[in-house]
Amino acid sequence: MNNVMKIGLIVIATLLAALLLFEGYAVWRASARTPAIIAAHRNRPVNLAQVGSRRLQMLLQVEDPGFYRHHGVDFSTPGQGKTTLTQAMVKRLYFDGGFKPGFAKIEQSLIARFVFDPALAKRDQLEIALNIASFGTIKGKPVIGFEQAAQTFFGAPLTRLSDHHFLMLVAMLKAPNALDPIRHPTENADRVARIEALLGGKCKPRDLDDVDYIACAGIK
Repeated sequence: MNNVMKIGLIVIATLLAALLLFEGYAVWRASARTPAIIAAHRNRPVNLAQVGSRRLQMLLQVEDPGFYRHHGVDFSTPGQGKTTLTQAMVKRLYFDGGFKPGFAKIEQSLIARFVFDPALAKRDQLEIALNIASFGTIKGKPVIGFEQAAQTFFGAPLTRLSDHHFLMLVAMLKAPNALDPIRHPTENADRVARIEALLGGKCKPRDLDDVDYIACAGIK
């Protein structure tokens, strides 16, 4: 092995060690913050009973099919995509300065797997998700949580929405501003139709990244 190769290996090893230390510190810091984060979200306007088990299952089949099986991350369930509900919550709750792709994705996944998921029962995670989900912005103001979204887009409380209207909100979660049913009704309707075909068992996601349910297009 020549000197150039040795130096290269040393540099790589040093960088990996630095990355491990940095991410280890990030996980430790997240763990220290977790009790306060949980306490801040103890009072939740929307609870699971208000949504109902059937609609919760509809939401999970779209957003996180393996939610009750995984431990914060899921790299295998078809249709899951690269972000579980647990990871999405970590993104909202732990990255105060804003989430940026890259190394932050590693940090997000580690916190989801080793900090947030072990700290909260699945029911509590799901309840928090319902209350902090992002539905984009209207006139520059963020729309946060399913209850506010129901009032904003349909002028009614969440408990009074039809299944179809509920799915219109679920459809938005992938890209809230681009799938807004008011400003982009066609795009929202197309995704809802695919979701309804998926929920009806008429089609399946082809792989992990198939969050658009390609096989569901045009099925009625």
